[in-house]
Amino acid sequence: MAETLERVISEDDIRTFHEDGAVCLRGFLSPEWLETVAEGFEQAVASPGQFSKSYGPEGAPRYYTDHRLFNRFEPFRKFLFEGPTAQVAAEIFDAARLDLYDEHLLIKEAGAPAPTYWHHDMPYFSIKGDQLASIWFSLDATREDTGALRFAKGSHKWGKLFQPVKIGENVPVDSFNRDDLIATVPDIENNPDEYPTVLMETDPGDIIIFHGLTLHSSSGNSNTENSRRALSLRYAGDDIRWQNRSDAPLIFDRTLNDGDPLSLLGEQCPQVWPRA
Repeated sequence: MAETLERVISEDDIRTFHEDGAVCLRGFLSPEWLETVAEGFEQAVASPGQFSKSYGPEGAPRYYTDHRLFNRFEPFRKFLFEGPTAQVAAEIFDAARLDLYDEHLLIKEAGAPAPTYWHHDMPYFSIKGDQLASIWFSLDATREDTGALRFAKGSHKWGKLFQPVKIGENVPVDSFNRDDLIATVPDIENNPDEYPTVLMETDPGDIIIFHGLTLHSSSGNSNTENSRRALSLRYAGDDIRWQNRSDAPLIFDRTLNDGDPLSLLGEQCPQVWPRA
């Protein structure tokens, strides 16, 4: 660790992360930080970016997503560079350095029917390595029927990459034609003995940390009054390197060679740990 600070995650929680692929820290974020992020959500929804998309049946409440937030909205920049989440990922991986690969805003509007089908994050990204952590939290209470996340325990250790699926459709993304991808995720829900899962329902202030290879899913939002506003930060540790993938949805302004550190992307993938 490059900074000597009071630890923010216990050894038991770190052990759970490495064994199960996901762990929830209850009450981790203060009301002040939640208010800051909520301000960012309001600004982001009012000004969609180039990577914003809406999913689900036409005319239905939206499953809305956006990326690249910190360089457009001050509340997200403040949270990213001054908030406590980067230290969690650094402690989990005992990482000397963390770079941000992605910020992902995910809003399931009140009554949005589109689920999030089983997938893991790594195949969507132009990177390779092991130390990729997603830190996910919702500004709203999440329950099984409103979009709480479910994880396939230990799936980050299966040594497999599964074909990405289209959000809201559960069909393969046609552009992903790499030889290292397995066609479909196994039938996790109907084989609980073979594929045990854990549902992580959350309240505002809770955060979930999961590995970039951990399979996860969630339902649509059946709450007809409240949206599920969630943010996922993808932190890249010491061993993450660039891997050119023409089919990856996020496009960067610079061209790197395979094996290059993300630091060469500069402000597009900024260093978030140690803090400057």
